[in-house]
Amino acid sequence: MAHADGADGVLATLAKGLERDAGRFAPSSTAAHRETGPSLPGRRRGAALASTPAAPASGPASIVLECGTSRSGGFTHVLWISPSAESILGSHVAERLGEAIGGIDVVQAWTWEGLDRLHVRAPGADWDALLDAARAAVGALAR
Repeated sequence: MAHADGADGVLATLAKGLERDAGRFAPSSTAAHRETGPSLPGRRRGAALASTPAAPASGPASIVLECGTSRSGGFTHVLWISPSAESILGSHVAERLGEAIGGIDVVQAWTWEGLDRLHVRAPGADWDALLDAARAAVGALAR
């Protein structure tokens, strides 16, 4: 029993030590943050849900699903590509997706991460505008 008390003491000391510097890593607690929560620049919380059509996505919107901020070094945006892109477009068209999206005027470079994330360098490009341009590029490729 004495051993269990000792373990509890060690755990309590460890917990207190972790709490001591935890404030540096805690999320912001400003009134604005509590009201809106964490968000990406240029995005409004819940906007995607409010603007999503009731009908299922079809065409290029079913291939290029979303655009976000890239965490890959040297890239600004990441496009989420449907895992079903190859079955929708056919393999001969799907393998040219990167080239088609890379050909958009604002895109300076692109690289794949796996089969469903296309990282692009498009400094200053708006997420929604880049998403629309990528879908238009895919639509032109599929014709």
